[in-house]
Amino acid sequence: MIIRKVAAAIAAGCSIIVKPSPETPLSIMALADLIQRASLPAGVLNVISTSNDNTPAVSERLCKHPLVRKVTFTGSTVVGSIAARHCSEGLKKLTMELGGNCPFIIFNDGDLDQALAALMILKWRTAGQAFQSGVYEKFTEMIVDATKKLKVGHGARDETTMGPLTTGRGIKKLESHVSDAISKGGKLLCGGKRPGHLAAGNFFEPTIISDMSADMLTTKEEIFGPLLGLYKFETEDEVVKASNDTSMGLPSYFFTRDTSRTRRMLENLEAGMIGMNTGNSSCAESPFGGIKMSGYGKEAGKDVAIEP
Repeated sequence: MIIRKVAAAIAAGCSIIVKPSPETPLSIMALADLIQRASLPAGVLNVISTSNDNTPAVSERLCKHPLVRKVTFTGSTVVGSIAARHCSEGLKKLTMELGGNCPFIIFNDGDLDQALAALMILKWRTAGQAFQSGVYEKFTEMIVDATKKLKVGHGARDETTMGPLTTGRGIKKLESHVSDAISKGGKLLCGGKRPGHLAAGNFFEPTIISDMSADMLTTKEEIFGPLLGLYKFETEDEVVKASNDTSMGLPSYFFTRDTSRTRRMLENLEAGMIGMNTGNSSCAESPFGGIKMSGYGKEAGKDVAIEP
């Protein structure tokens, strides 16, 4: 995310200030070191790291500073709304890539192997999975089998395929989502708890819950963790309505061989990015961003410009 923002700013001849998350500052520090070694002039890339306590004050000062011409933010909708209010005083230009749950729709005529490969590549970042009834049972078996092969552990170990969450807050949120779903009729197929041998860290088993419904927390909130909810649907109209019945609109994905349905889905899904028979909706040449409460403005893409 940082490289997408920094590279565009530097290419446009802009200096840039990066304020990373207090919980993940080291990646931008490593990037700054590489840029310094590449002899970028001093002052072009600037990094301000903060504690959690000081983040609100520092962010407000940056948003309101008269020399700042543009603000781009990736994070929660709540914090994005606060940043937008700060920037309104100076009519600053804004790009916001905010929260969202991403529908991953598989129709009866979709390629299940292709869908499985795409879903695994997404690495548990999507939270609103939906399968048409004719392939629901088969694909559920496929995704559970593939998920059980994941190895949770320290990211520096060769056998690890899934590391920890960033904070303990994420663990508590996942636990509440799992408990809520089960209490409302969801069926736990795998995972659902902290791994016993990794209880000391922010680790959580990759979790799949079937028989999901619209009244569950997982349907209503951004999950931001390794929890996959499976939903069954009967008709195209039904799944489009369910996918759009949210304040969010970041990416959506669908899998089908029907070309007529493809055109309808591309037009009817309310999302800033749509993956058609693919789990990759992000590349350098394609604009990246959401609609509705998932933000506004786009990053990347050949027609996106940043004013110096």
